[in-house]
Amino acid sequence: MQMRSLSFKARARTIEHLGKGQIADCPTAVSELWKNAYDAYARDVALYTIDGDYPCGALIDNGCGMSLQQIIDNWLVVGTESKTRKNTLEENERFGLGIRKTQGEKGIGRLSAAFLSPVTFLVTKKMDNNYVALLIDWRLFENPYLSFDDVTVPFREFEKIDSLSDVLSGLLIELKKNVSFPSKDDDEDEVRHFNHLLTKAAWEKFSEDEKAVNEKSDFITTQDKIINFCDQFKIDPSVFVPWEEILIKVEKIDGGKHGTALFLLELGRDLSLLTNAGDLAKDNAELSDVEQSLVDTLRAFVNPYILEDLSFSYEIYTVKANGYHRQILKQSDVFSKSDFDALEHTVVGYVDEKGWFRGRVKAFGEDKGEVVIPASISVNSDSGVGPFEIQIGTLEFLPQNTSHTEREHTHFDLKAKKYAGLMVFRDNLRVLPYGRVDNDFFQIEERRSWNAGRYYWSNRRIFGFISITQSNNKELKDKSGREGFIRNQAARELKTLVSDLLTSLADRFFGRNSEDRKELLEQVKREKELRKSAQQQARKSTQKSFSEALKTQTPVLDASLEAVKKLKTKLDSNQNKHDYNYIKEIDADLANLESLRTEIKTPTKPPKIGVYEERYRNYRDKYNEFSAYILEMKLIVNKLDSELNKLEPSLVGKNHLDKNQGIINARLTKFSNNIDEKTNALLKKWGEEIKSDRAIYYSKAISIVDSINNNTEIENVLNLLDSIYIETIDSLTFKYQSINKGLERLFEGVNLDSAFSLSEEEREYFEDKAKSLNALAQLGISVEILSHELEEMDSMVTRGLNSLPSTAKEHPGFTLALNAHRSLTQQIRFLSPLKISGYQS
Repeated sequence: MQMRSLSFKARARTIEHLGKGQIADCPTAVSELWKNAYDAYARDVALYTIDGDYPCGALIDNGCGMSLQQIIDNWLVVGTESKTRKNTLEENERFGLGIRKTQGEKGIGRLSAAFLSPVTFLVTKKMDNNYVALLIDWRLFENPYLSFDDVTVPFREFEKIDSLSDVLSGLLIELKKNVSFPSKDDDEDEVRHFNHLLTKAAWEKFSEDEKAVNEKSDFITTQDKIINFCDQFKIDPSVFVPWEEILIKVEKIDGGKHGTALFLLELGRDLSLLTNAGDLAKDNAELSDVEQSLVDTLRAFVNPYILEDLSFSYEIYTVKANGYHRQILKQSDVFSKSDFDALEHTVVGYVDEKGWFRGRVKAFGEDKGEVVIPASISVNSDSGVGPFEIQIGTLEFLPQNTSHTEREHTHFDLKAKKYAGLMVFRDNLRVLPYGRVDNDFFQIEERRSWNAGRYYWSNRRIFGFISITQSNNKELKDKSGREGFIRNQAARELKTLVSDLLTSLADRFFGRNSEDRKELLEQVKREKELRKSAQQQARKSTQKSFSEALKTQTPVLDASLEAVKKLKTKLDSNQNKHDYNYIKEIDADLANLESLRTEIKTPTKPPKIGVYEERYRNYRDKYNEFSAYILEMKLIVNKLDSELNKLEPSLVGKNHLDKNQGIINARLTKFSNNIDEKTNALLKKWGEEIKSDRAIYYSKAISIVDSINNNTEIENVLNLLDSIYIETIDSLTFKYQSINKGLERLFEGVNLDSAFSLSEEEREYFEDKAKSLNALAQLGISVEILSHELEEMDSMVTRGLNSLPSTAKEHPGFTLALNAHRSLTQQIRFLSPLKISGYQS
């Protein structure tokens, strides 16, 4: 028998299988197209949708763009060799940007557009080339009876972006010819006419198949959907504006416009819901899931944990029918490197080609230094996973266990609800679906369900990433649908290495079995208790000194105020007013009162004084009145002294200086004596305490040593002695370090009394402020919800009014209703400044 050979043939439906059929969901489709933009050296990419009579959207970039020949040779060819070779673009197409590793692998990523919209209007421009546009209706490829040659893709070259609407209208006419088959023209040749008949028959057969499985009376076949779209669709020119803006941006930088736009002329279910939710409530499960999935998947599209500037920004937003611009995702909405560095638990290092981890560990804010952990499995250096970088961090779940302050813990706890997840990046671009809430590739939650104490890590509060590269991790390949790595040896090794590394780190530093955790946790708790105790003690001391000052100084102030009033009355009388000796007596009495003024100054007020409020105010007012009397009388006495004194002016000034200097010297001598007295008392007190503290450990531990006999487990005794030692040394260190630091602050000239008082005032202020902000936040959230609902209702009412027949619109009542609606909407929008737009970091 003669040997023969066969070959595969592909139908047009292959495009649907490779495109929409291979993509898991809408976010994955967007990710694939953004990667293409990244490969094209775009600086900006965006996905946006616009509501209107014909809701549409676009996925735009300002990359290098394509010429007509590149579209023919590459874009319209499935599985191109350009992705296999991964050649770097020419320097003039990189626009001065650093070299980027090509992310595409299979040459089918562009087909993801079919998942987002059944119709794609592709417009692209290469530097110093004309615009090129082509129109694809992906529904053409659903027909299983068509071959590739039976489907035509209309295109056109043009010079100015202003003509986009006209270009689209012409392409719609050409697109319709794929499904509309008029009678034979006299000019049409027989072969072409025969091909038309075959294509017509294919569509008739496909329509019959569709009707056979859809018995609804209002069912519309795919062929009719395409015809209706070509006949009825009208583009909103505003959809082109965002692309024009980013083209102008690169024109200023590179000297010319370049980029690609995929205009989505009909929206798939997911994007349609984001654009116009219709009658669905804001908390509808499907709507919430669609937006959350989009944000979780595309957030941190570029690795946010590195400081390199990749000159690549991205965003997602939607524009409502009333012009309301709603941001869904922006590049800055990530857990950043600075956030990561501030976590109390971090692991930063790398795993080498043999699976050994080397890096630094921080536990409870304490640097544990360099750590080496051997591989848990044998790794094949040739076909295995290869070396990779790893950075992970977390925080304690319970506030009482954390080394963070209460404010920091609350801050990170809120961020964990929004950003938590262990992501994977290849050459600093995110690999899906790792890091999503529904992905547990590294078995973090699975192991935690076995034993939450030992398996410390949790997807709900883990931050960080695993970084791989194309050059070092060649065997880590994505599935065609971008649903993770192909399950080969390298992927299995990566999974095992990371899972076991997390377990080892938990056992050594973070989990229930960690000795470091036990010690550090006790230390954290003790330090918090000691700080809290010191704070309460200082607060009580301040309160006590304040109340005692009011109690002891009030009688002195009352007597002094009465005395200065009498002295003022005495001076105001005309008797002996021109007697120099009499004035000197008045001046001496005034000097005595002045010395009292500095001793009975108003005591520093604690943040809250409660029942002392009225007494404090009375004291303050009396002291101010007393000081005013002193100042006024000094001016009068100085004037009379200058008039009556017969001495030389220089001597008068010298005598006055000596008098004031004498008062100052006396005051300083008094201060010096007080300081010496208190210093000696403190030294005596500290000496006695140190003498007593020297015996603390011995008194606690000696009984344990005395109880040792031949049957005693000496290891347990040593551990117990060390436990008492650690507790004692930590307590004493906190006590005496605080004293030393206080003395250092005094030596540096810091006013501890004022500093502590101000700190307490600020604490009370911010506590009150937090309560006010919490109340305001509740109002803001209510306004936010109300605002979104009003925007949706406004869009629905506007669309409903505009859909009325022209005869109804001519009625005066229509104009009145439309104007009243617009006026009501404008009046309500004054609440917009109260909105809280998303989480604030």
